[in-house]
Amino acid sequence: MNPVYRFASVRSKVSGSALSFTLHAGELRVLHLPEKDEKNAIIDYAVGEKACMEGTVEIVQGDRRGIKAVVARDTEERRVKDDPIPLLWQPLGNNRKRRAAWVAANGGMISNLRIWENIVLPLWYHLWREPEEAEQKVAQWLEVLGLEAHAHAKFMEAQPYSVELWQLKLAGLARALVLSPLVLVVDAALFDNIREPIKNRWIAALESYASGGGAVLVVSDREMSLPWKKIE
Repeated sequence: MNPVYRFASVRSKVSGSALSFTLHAGELRVLHLPEKDEKNAIIDYAVGEKACMEGTVEIVQGDRRGIKAVVARDTEERRVKDDPIPLLWQPLGNNRKRRAAWVAANGGMISNLRIWENIVLPLWYHLWREPEEAEQKVAQWLEVLGLEAHAHAKFMEAQPYSVELWQLKLAGLARALVLSPLVLVVDAALFDNIREPIKNRWIAALESYASGGGAVLVVSDREMSLPWKKIE
């Protein structure tokens, strides 16, 4: 698996020790922190919302390969040989557009926008998707996450205050998934008070997203029953 994202000696003002770890493409990991304040601070760092107090959060620029031309003296044929070179890292804050997205505990909806605007506008803004393509992608994820197809239109037209909390969370998760970021950061409280069948669908959706080459970091301030390895 290729490394795509890493914490390098990151420490917040409420943390007792520095965090250093690397996530690879296709990986889902849980980071358990002792306090809610520290969790919130680390999430801000993890998505590039704030600069780290100490250390850096970095994202890979890409798996670059140097190209070396070789000329055979006897045939004068020009051959091309690919030589792998080390991955290049950069601070996340320098290039977070389309690279990292996050899912808030309560979905993170903007209250004066309808659900469809909350979900689709970031997709249009960041990826310049055509309306029909965007709507199709959103519909696919809504169904995967547990919202039946016949309920899509009413749900998307609703104001955030008019739907249940689990639906707000579903909308926030869908909004992040449709952006197809390299790294998805999830507040573990997203799974609080979610019925087991729906929770299992969300877990499966995150695993499906990761299988496409993304990485998932779930950040928690308490023990949770999630099926992914903890970052030690």
